[in-house]
Amino acid sequence: MKKFIKTDKYGELYIDRILFESYFPIIFTCKNDKNELFICVCCQNNSKGCKWLAGKTNGLSIVRMLRDEITIRELLLKYSSGKISIEYDNNEYTIAYGNSDWNEDSIFLPKEDSYMFAEEDEFADDISYYSALDQIIYEPENYSNVSKEVKESDDSFQLSGDSLNELILTTGSLIIRSEIKNSKTFKNLCVDLSSVTSEYKKQEEQRPVFTNIFKVYSNDFNIILDINENSFADAA
Repeated sequence: MKKFIKTDKYGELYIDRILFESYFPIIFTCKNDKNELFICVCCQNNSKGCKWLAGKTNGLSIVRMLRDEITIRELLLKYSSGKISIEYDNNEYTIAYGNSDWNEDSIFLPKEDSYMFAEEDEFADDISYYSALDQIIYEPENYSNVSKEVKESDDSFQLSGDSLNELILTTGSLIIRSEIKNSKTFKNLCVDLSSVTSEYKKQEEQRPVFTNIFKVYSNDFNIILDINENSFADAA
């Protein structure tokens, strides 16, 4: 991929896919060496120089934009993080984070009705590509001996099963054995749940579980989780 810009916060950004262009890319996505995804919009290209707004996002948010479910403005303001402003003038790049370019009344933000206005199947290949970026595939045969314990209490989780197929969680205080904590299943589940809590300090580094696509090759797999607005995964 072609290099776009090197940032101190996210490293080198490489142009991934161009979604709209004139004689230069206007709306495109980038990735860094961690395979993180960024939406980039060119908001100025004239005698005053070039300027781009970029934000870290995810594949499904890009898909929603391509399907005209959200505007380009909403994708930048509501479904991305980092708020990167990139300016090129006099053969020099300047990078800022969260500056006035991102204010609601900024002239550099796309207009409120800034949909892609795509024709039917115009972005079919792109939608397939970005959808696949957020897929998480769990194959039960790769996991075994999750737990054989059942904790019975009115205010506790019940955790049981010999494999991923039989893992069952119900509400309360979770008691987890060390072998479960070290399993890939537990780590993926907790990381994803933490990302949707307002208390999680590094949530922009995680992918929200409720905006990811899950494929579980089992009819027996079952997770029951009851939480309220005061329950945070990182406080457990």
